[in-house]
Amino acid sequence: MVQKVLIATAVASVLALSACQRTSYYQNQPAPQPQPLTPAPAGQVQSGNLPPPGGQQGTYNSGTYQPGQAPANTANAGNTGQFPAAPGAPTGGGGMGNVAAPAGAMPLSNSALVGSWKVNEGGVQCDMFLTLTNLGDGLRGGTRGCTGGLSQMKSWGINGDQVVLNDANGYAIARLYKTADNRIEGQGSAGQQVVLSR
Repeated sequence: MVQKVLIATAVASVLALSACQRTSYYQNQPAPQPQPLTPAPAGQVQSGNLPPPGGQQGTYNSGTYQPGQAPANTANAGNTGQFPAAPGAPTGGGGMGNVAAPAGAMPLSNSALVGSWKVNEGGVQCDMFLTLTNLGDGLRGGTRGCTGGLSQMKSWGINGDQVVLNDANGYAIARLYKTADNRIEGQGSAGQQVVLSR
């Protein structure tokens, strides 16, 4: 019996000592350094003088620069010599010209338009929601149940006495005017009549 106790004590001591032993993975060798990357090919760099600002005559690339007519599609249409709008950026019209204001059009304010509206778009009834949350250059809005052009409406804004409804790209899809306290009406981009009421 004493022999069994001694063997058990010896095994327990060996196990206890092995549990206290420190395990280390550090060796005296430094970590391997990563291989350098192969340089990417670079294109040719060209240099030259830029044309003078403001549309003045000058030289450009060893030639003569003659200012021409300012592009019709500029971000600042009244400033000749300014940069054109970025490709794909809305230019305000969105392919839809201004709609003539009806007689008796009333002034507008953002806060007076916020909320839910019943919409009649070319005879189809749906709902519209206008908020004061900023979205791009406009305010967030949306529709529910609309099947025509207004189904694409994502934002809105006021331009003078005109409410402009925009799609996700910022293009005007409807231009409306306030004709009564709870009535706004105008025309959609496809020529359909649009009436908002509540």
